[in-house]
Amino acid sequence: MKTPEFSFQGITRRFRSGNDDEFVALESVSLDIDSGSFVCFIGPSGCGKTTLLNMSAGLLAPSDGAVHFRGAPLNGVNTGVGFITQHDNLLPWRTVEKNVGIALEIEKVPRAERRLRVAEVIELVGLKGFAHQYPSQLSGGMQKRASLARGLVYGPSTLLMDEPFGALDAQLRFSMQNELLRIWERDRKTIIFVTHDLDEAILLADKIVVFGTRPGRVVHVEDVPLERPRDFAELRLSPVYGAIWERLWKLLENSEEAP
Repeated sequence: MKTPEFSFQGITRRFRSGNDDEFVALESVSLDIDSGSFVCFIGPSGCGKTTLLNMSAGLLAPSDGAVHFRGAPLNGVNTGVGFITQHDNLLPWRTVEKNVGIALEIEKVPRAERRLRVAEVIELVGLKGFAHQYPSQLSGGMQKRASLARGLVYGPSTLLMDEPFGALDAQLRFSMQNELLRIWERDRKTIIFVTHDLDEAILLADKIVVFGTRPGRVVHVEDVPLERPRDFAELRLSPVYGAIWERLWKLLENSEEAP
């Protein structure tokens, strides 16, 4: 049996507020993420989606339960993942090339190799010719591409993406979704993608994990059997797409009562 990329085993995470009250963000979450799969997390705000993503990166530890990455317990920062957040966090005083190469600098990759790898990934995300531009000289879509390049450059086996396209307008978001799928089809990295957008989840994912309201728990896992490559305009006319959308919408509406 193939080892999953991630295995979340009985995950509970508790936090304390400023007045020392305790609240439970996640409760008894057990879930496997297959290597090479594209998985979307959806659910209401505050249901623990980002908390679980942070645990995948090793930035948070569970209060109870265990996280395994590629079969081994995850007990610290996970250097096998790239983490792309809602905000680009590009350093304004560094060019695209220098922003993308930060991780390689930290790892002390030799300059020649670093430049080659950075150039390859900049071309991959469609930014060839913009390596020497600064973030302020880029459009919002280009900044997202630079952020994606930075997450890809050191060759992580998994990309963790926390609503990366949520702030974009509809046309640009659609363009970035297609760009991400193009890159994923090439390398088939594991992707865990947090979103509030049902259309986005169905367009992108092999599997959609639905979380209930806090304390967050998995109430449903939906396989998406739509063929790839996917065309969003055609997908929306598919009865399979419509059935998935309606089922997930009802689950989100009734997440507290969902089994």
